[in-house]
Amino acid sequence: MPEGCVRSNRDEAARALYDERRKLLAGLMMSEAEPWEDLPEDVKERWRQKTESSGTQEGAREPRKHSEGQDH
Repeated sequence: MPEGCVRSNRDEAARALYDERRKLLAGLMMSEAEPWEDLPEDVKERWRQKTESSGTQEGAREPRKHSEGQDH
């Protein structure tokens, strides 16, 4: 796969995740986040890394059962 295509896929995935989380801020009564285009390159790279790691880390975790960690 050409490097430009891989970069584009990383950017699209990162932007989609960023935009999804950005929309949630209004529901949490948080101030609006800046648009993707206005983010510094180092911040965009952090979002790209989040999308790459989310498929391996979050998929590997099992949800905690309600009774775990509670003394009855």
